[in-house]
Amino acid sequence: MNRVLFKGANLLDGDSPAQPGMSVLVEGERITTIAPDAQMTSVEADQIFDLAGATLMPGMTQAHWHGSYEGIDFAPPPVGLEKPPGYLMLIALKNAQLALQLGYTNLIGAAVGDALDAQLKQAIEDGVVQGPRIMACGRWLITTGDCNDDPSFWWWDIGGMGAQRICDGADEFRKGVRQEIKEGAEVVKVFADGGHALIYGKGHNSMTRDELDAVVEAAHHRGRKVRTHVDTKAGVLMSIEAGVDLLDHADEMDEECIDAIVASGTYVCPSMYFPKALIERLIRDGDGLENGPMGQAIQEDLASMAKVLPYAAKKGAKFMVGDDWGTAMTLHGDYNKELELYVESGVPALDVIRWATKHGPEFMGLGDELGTIAEGKLADMLVVNADPSQDISVLGAQDNFLAIMKGGKFIKAMD
Repeated sequence: MNRVLFKGANLLDGDSPAQPGMSVLVEGERITTIAPDAQMTSVEADQIFDLAGATLMPGMTQAHWHGSYEGIDFAPPPVGLEKPPGYLMLIALKNAQLALQLGYTNLIGAAVGDALDAQLKQAIEDGVVQGPRIMACGRWLITTGDCNDDPSFWWWDIGGMGAQRICDGADEFRKGVRQEIKEGAEVVKVFADGGHALIYGKGHNSMTRDELDAVVEAAHHRGRKVRTHVDTKAGVLMSIEAGVDLLDHADEMDEECIDAIVASGTYVCPSMYFPKALIERLIRDGDGLENGPMGQAIQEDLASMAKVLPYAAKKGAKFMVGDDWGTAMTLHGDYNKELELYVESGVPALDVIRWATKHGPEFMGLGDELGTIAEGKLADMLVVNADPSQDISVLGAQDNFLAIMKGGKFIKAMD
């Protein structure tokens, strides 16, 4: 069994402030010993790395993952039909490997066509390709004429589903959930309401409560989870009441919503960077659309989100990181811009690190194995040449990662 010793580490995770002068011993795929350097001087190992004060932290999780997105501009054809499935799989692999090189050892799917998540997950687990762990999502379930079933082009009569599955009524949603699970989905995505730049805007109810209840019941009955695109305060509270496991966006959440989120243990991906990038694009285009109804609504949501994020952190809400990466405004690889935006909004960097490291594995059911650096856990660890709790921007460049380890194996080895 290979033994790797890291010494002289600035040990960091979201549970506690950084601890300098620490040693961590990895045996095989697991962390076996953590102690101050002075207690580890006689330990033998196959490889010994003196980090000289560099930060050792857990691998991170991208919790809102659309792997096949590449310059998506939300124009026809429907998402998931812009290229053939095999081509989109290659894009998904490329983006998954990029995420891994930026320290994201886990991905949680947020909707993709043709069961790409599940197939890529299997290929990674079988050793066919290298990549992060994946909690697979399938197609998002939507009602007829909603969001990506764009009514502006109804006469096209497109037969391919792409990244969407059309369901109407509780029974169809139950069947849709079961079909997605059959194809490998571990988390099922729905759209509870509009907003967050969708065609019908804020306050549009995409699903009835009966439909949402049917989704949650069917998914939970088979041991799977549910995530929903939701924008309004009413939609957030309804989703929590229905037992949805993960809220995407939740732009209108306020302190009452945060209290309900904490009490219920619901997870949230606030994904604040996409609307910021969209507003910046509208301003650059010079058409004045940032002052129109959608632009104003997005700016109001951004201000509301910035106001409530510090409260959420203070209350210990289970937020995760992840955004709509792969759109024309939010390129894959720019992941750290989201983390930096949360810090700019007043969230302590240590809390953002917790959102990025600990909560994702908990949602995946891997909290006992991943998310913190602890004895007995799998050795998913990053060596960073500075302290992200002091300057979170250091997580934004590949060159700052001196080493990346997943399950005790180096993805990027120390020099």
